[in-house]
Amino acid sequence: MSSIMVSEVYTCELDPETRTTLQMYLFKNVRNVEVIRNNIVKGVWNCAIIKPSLILHPLQVSVAANRAAVAQKHNTMVTRTVFAEILYNLSLTKNITQSLSKFGIEKDSNLLVCFLITPDGDDSKEIIQQIEGELCPISNLSQYSNEKDIKAVYKLNNVKGDLDLLDVIVSRMVTKNIVSH
Repeated sequence: MSSIMVSEVYTCELDPETRTTLQMYLFKNVRNVEVIRNNIVKGVWNCAIIKPSLILHPLQVSVAANRAAVAQKHNTMVTRTVFAEILYNLSLTKNITQSLSKFGIEKDSNLLVCFLITPDGDDSKEIIQQIEGELCPISNLSQYSNEKDIKAVYKLNNVKGDLDLLDVIVSRMVTKNIVSH
């Protein structure tokens, strides 16, 4: 694989006390989805694989990743791994299995790959090289988003008016432990 262009990677510093950076890569036409899924399920790979069809904007994942990193630091995670915690935080449900199956990898050939980079580790380069697909600029994410599915997952089908969809989604994600939607 050739060197990765900066525009193809989304990078975001998370809460300073976690000393963690989120990196996201968008792939299309992935040919080894089953191998990737097995590596995730068995815990071989330290990353989260997300269905891009349910992601409106990288901010959505940044918020979920930040909450996961903070929960890990404070030993308050609901799931077993920080990467499962990202998927859990993306979802409105408190059901871990539903969260993982809704947002996690299935058989889709388009994938959003998320890494948490810390001073102690960065597995991104090693894992990225094993994904058999086309790396796309993260700016193309909206081409893979399915607004109808996003509205269904976040229970926004009855929302009327000019509300900013991303604002509503992020608000619902961060208040899921307080409010039932």
